[in-house]
Amino acid sequence: MTTQWRHMTGAERILEVLLTRRSVSPRRLQSPGPNPDELDAILQAGLRAPDHGGLHPWRVIEFRLQNREALAWCFEQEKLRRDPLASPTDLRRAREHATRPPLLLGFVVSPRERSKIPAREQWLGAGAALGNLLAAAHQLGYGAIVLSGERCFDETLVRQVGVQPGEYLAGFISMGTIREAPPQARETLSQDVWSCWQGDLLPGAAGDGPADSVQSIRPSERVRGS
Repeated sequence: MTTQWRHMTGAERILEVLLTRRSVSPRRLQSPGPNPDELDAILQAGLRAPDHGGLHPWRVIEFRLQNREALAWCFEQEKLRRDPLASPTDLRRAREHATRPPLLLGFVVSPRERSKIPAREQWLGAGAALGNLLAAAHQLGYGAIVLSGERCFDETLVRQVGVQPGEYLAGFISMGTIREAPPQARETLSQDVWSCWQGDLLPGAAGDGPADSVQSIRPSERVRGS
């Protein structure tokens, strides 16, 4: 996919970098993670995401190394609440989710309830910010991944890590230096997420109803830039 961009330089080269972004499992990461200045730049990238109303309906919680053992205990207890018969291996894995990442952030969605901006747009804005965080980490040469799972819905855990009523713990972001490259991404065609509206439902348009408006377009019919 990236070979067609190799002749490009400058701003267009950034697109080539973005096309190589992959989620990298914490077990493939090692220290160092982003330093404070780099983390600030990553957060600034998140703040540049599309955000209707400028509400910034999200925030991050940093879990620093000196507090990871306490977080690991919280993860272990959450696992036991879900599965009182959890094996020692399962509990060790739960703890490692807290202790292994070089940099660990909690991503919290904080919708503004009294805002005129619909909640779904606020969630979209938070998602856009999350994407920018991951892209910025990749641009700086780090691997990153967001892991959610059932622990993000555990009321005790979310309160323990500082999530407030009305907020949602969307996931935990792991960042660090890539020790082992992840598997290559499965190639996905842009046509899988692309369609072209034909306007068949407009008054006077050809066709007899909704069924006629769902005409598919073959990939070969797509015109670049149209």
